[in-house]
Amino acid sequence: MKSKKFLALALAAISVGTMAAFASCGEGGTSTGGGDSTDGTTITITGSSSVSPLMQELAAAYMEDHDVVINVETSDSGTGIRDTQNGRNDIGMASRDLKDTETGVVSKQIATDGIALIVNKESAVTNVTSEEVYELYANGTAVQSAITAGITRESGSGTRDAFGELIKNSEGNTLKALTTLTSVITQQGSTDAVKTSIAGNVNQMGYISLGSMDNTVKALQFKGVDATVANVKNGTYELSRPFNIVYRSEDKLSDVAKAFIEYIMSADGQKIVEEEGCITVA
Repeated sequence: MKSKKFLALALAAISVGTMAAFASCGEGGTSTGGGDSTDGTTITITGSSSVSPLMQELAAAYMEDHDVVINVETSDSGTGIRDTQNGRNDIGMASRDLKDTETGVVSKQIATDGIALIVNKESAVTNVTSEEVYELYANGTAVQSAITAGITRESGSGTRDAFGELIKNSEGNTLKALTTLTSVITQQGSTDAVKTSIAGNVNQMGYISLGSMDNTVKALQFKGVDATVANVKNGTYELSRPFNIVYRSEDKLSDVAKAFIEYIMSADGQKIVEEEGCITVA
């Protein structure tokens, strides 16, 4: 089954090379007529690097049984939403809710995801509080004398937005309310880049989608609770956020895009959501 998925994705990548218009690398999105696929069999999806791995699996499974090419391009939530607003995709991906200023589009939640706080596998730290994480990112205060630096994501990242809203100090102030982070915090532009940096530095902390966890890094407990799907579901693990898709409106979606969204929300699609370590919504 996996080999068929990889073949489908490879064919999708080849087809992208034949499309008439492209955005440059990192801008996310190709010009497909703003939701009306050029040939009626292509869906372009752009945005969040957290949602992208799940979307790639959904797309691969769907392409096995449907005469459609789904092109999934990874950038960040803000780019995916702007692409949708500007007609550069059929569907955007966002690992956060829409902001009040992001008008002209609607969102639909396709899954719930936890945010894992990660450290090097050799780190002695196993559990942190919200206050400890806040003080590291806001003031450079070492966590348990072992973690002296941190990683954040780029502006526009939905994971960064969610992390900033969820991490608070003892007075209830959020990291997101700060205009700048301390100098011991560096920025990475993708989930994989965060994991690679953490795997190479025993003194760093970072954060990624729970669904992107692998054996190269270690997930910390948050307030004494393990970062697991089960604990996100039962509400004991507090760091979670929505995985959303974004489009301009139902009537501006192509028929193939509508059908794919219906598949995502179906029992078959939500089974893949669960298999990929996320939490179902349907």
